Amino acid sequence: MNENHDSMKTDDSEAHSMIELLTELQTHQTELEIQNCKFKDMQQQLEAMHSRYADLYDNAPVGYLTLDRAGNILAINLTGSSILLGKKRASILNKSFLSYIVHDDSHRFLSHLQQTFNSSNNVVTELRIKGALNKVIHIRLESLVAKDTDTCRTVMANINLVKEKRHLDQELLDGSRRLMQNLFKMQEEERRFLARELHDELGQWLTAIHAETETIAYFSDQDSTIYTSAHAIKRCVKKMHEVMHDMLRQLRPTLLDTLGLEDALLELREQWITHNPHIILKLKFEGTLDKLNEHTNITIFRIVQEALNNVRKHAQATRVLIRLSRRTGTTAADDILSLSVKDNGKGYNVNQIPTGLGLLGIRERAIASGGKFSVRSIPNHGTQIHVKLPLDSSNRRRKTDNL
Repeated sequence: MNENHDSMKTDDSEAHSMIELLTELQTHQTELEIQNCKFKDMQQQLEAMHSRYADLYDNAPVGYLTLDRAGNILAINLTGSSILLGKKRASILNKSFLSYIVHDDSHRFLSHLQQTFNSSNNVVTELRIKGALNKVIHIRLESLVAKDTDTCRTVMANINLVKEKRHLDQELLDGSRRLMQNLFKMQEEERRFLARELHDELGQWLTAIHAETETIAYFSDQDSTIYTSAHAIKRCVKKMHEVMHDMLRQLRPTLLDTLGLEDALLELREQWITHNPHIILKLKFEGTLDKLNEHTNITIFRIVQEALNNVRKHAQATRVLIRLSRRTGTTAADDILSLSVKDNGKGYNVNQIPTGLGLLGIRERAIASGGKFSVRSIPNHGTQIHVKLPLDSSNRRRKTDNL
């Protein structure tokens, strides 16, 4: 009886153990399934990341290469193989990159490779390669040794596009300059026409009126009213003559055509003193200024006019210094005309240039002549305008215009 009881207890214990074991196995199975799901998710994420990386690597705007010490191509992206070299990737691998370089630039690549493996810094070289259909492409190589390997990672950028962009930008700039030159030329021709019309037509009528009033005054000495009116008309005509001559000088300074820039600026100074006696204006000349061409003369004169208008309208200055100098060198490119207009006025923040200032016109005139323009100003400490004109380019333009 006891033996049967003990046997039953043993069977129950074994069954209980089996149940616990099964439960534990089920738990482990569930955990494994969860881990397996997480692993699959991670694997999918890694595959997606790898795919994105591959897309970024292969379709980058530059070529990526891995080279060994001998210059053999161990790896290359699609941009480098298909777009730059014009070959299938499989046909390029393990071949020497030197075979794709223009012969005259071979030594540059070998030197680049040697410097790369002897340095821990980036090495940059520009050279030419033979692309698709043997088209020569200017490239920029930038290489860096990969750590703990006998390889280097290289970036290959097509600088043909950069050069083409620079060329297009220069063409746009040259076109803009030519347009501004033509606009200023038309403006000067219009001013010349208006000045001639004022002088010939209005001047003639004012002279006639003055002569008639002289006659009336001569024959009206016994009638004080008529005599007084005649002299009043004479004063008005004289004032109109003065205003007309000021307008003529603004439209086209005669001394600029006859005696040159220096005398025209001295005449402009005399006009300034007459109309702005409270502002001291000084002129300083350096170098030879009497052999400048018409284009340069009118450009500098108009810039000075505009700068003085700015001083009169906005600066609240008491002193103005204009310095015009010509620097000559050993070559024509060193022949530079420098203009500086400096006042002691209220100044302004150069990052917030008031729209009323005529700096844009000054800048456009300088750029149209192939020159440079800059302005320095400090609130309450005045303003200084700098203009530099290359005289060789303006002389070439004058010769071209005369063809």
